Amino acid sequence: MFRVVPGMDRSEPYSAPAEFRSEQEEGERVKSEPSRSLESLLQFLKQAGMEGLINPAVARARRNAIGQLSPELTAEERADVSRIDIDDLASRFHKLEGSSIRVEALDLYAERFRMALADYLAWLDDPAGFVSVGGEKKRAVTRGSLSREQEVAERITLEATDNPSNIIPIALRPDVSVYVANLPLDLSDAEADKIARVVRAFVAGREGDGETGERE
Repeated sequence: MFRVVPGMDRSEPYSAPAEFRSEQEEGERVKSEPSRSLESLLQFLKQAGMEGLINPAVARARRNAIGQLSPELTAEERADVSRIDIDDLASRFHKLEGSSIRVEALDLYAERFRMALADYLAWLDDPAGFVSVGGEKKRAVTRGSLSREQEVAERITLEATDNPSNIIPIALRPDVSVYVANLPLDLSDAEADKIARVVRAFVAGREGDGETGERE
């Protein structure tokens, strides 16, 4: 049953006390703020790639990089990606996984995570005016003790996924090029040798030596 409180003006709508209104308004404000979670970042990359806001191949590469580094994220960083320090994250990852990943590959993952984060935060600030920061910058191969063949192989590894279709052209002659696709960033010497054995099988006039490319 409705009860009239003495002194209450029934002609005016009821207004909650100021302290209750502030709590309610704060709750509504929090609900209206976009999520900054890791899951939301990954969903943004997926949707942005589908809608053409970001090059689809770049979006996939960034999602993969995040997948590689995300196991080292704290709960707070997963809840709010704006709190992530990419350099610190890469350092943490290197301390635990340093022996299983090349420095160049780790730098590539970190750069892609950083760009994904920059794009996501920019999109949150201004969805209508969003423009992606673009693809990864070309990286120079460190020269020194590497042979010419190793330098070429290292450059292929670092630039493989910069190509939107992950296809690497190799110029054999002035008028002949071949294409290699889907080389993994962590390609090993043994795997490279296996690929080379398969290619050698196509050498014109080469006598069979029992190598078919199926053996390790």
